[in-house]
Amino acid sequence: MEISTIVWCLILCAFFSGMEIAFVSSNKIYLEIEKKQDNFISKILSKLTEKPSKFITTLLIGNTIALVVYGFLMGDLVMIWIENLGFHFSGFFNFLLQTIVTTIIVLATAEFLSKVFFQIYANILIKVFALPAYGFYLLFYSISTVILWISDFILIKIFKTQGDQES
Repeated sequence: MEISTIVWCLILCAFFSGMEIAFVSSNKIYLEIEKKQDNFISKILSKLTEKPSKFITTLLIGNTIALVVYGFLMGDLVMIWIENLGFHFSGFFNFLLQTIVTTIIVLATAEFLSKVFFQIYANILIKVFALPAYGFYLLFYSISTVILWISDFILIKIFKTQGDQES
């Protein structure tokens, strides 16, 4: 059960990271043409791209949640592997080893590979994964609204900027 949850967390991290880079890397003219088509996916793409900041925030929230769960579970698993190999380290070295192993795995699988893949096939993959992205958009809508409000408050009140004009 724990390993399957870790794998799902890596898949979700890859999805969120990939969709973020696909959104940023996709051809905006292509997206506009796709949004003008009269079909289900075009309507979803229109909703997702209507408020870019909210969409990106949604992806970041999903990625953060998946990474926290992954890190928590994977850290324990790494310690079990180390102990099964017969090694025993002190607290700091346990933490350091957990951090190095979990970071290498997540960077290689869920960050680097997914971002390269989603960047190369951005126009296709943003359409393919539009429906699950929209599901997460709806799921995290309230959280992203609060985060964007806090962000705008800080930008306007503390940094004296105009804040995010798109949210």
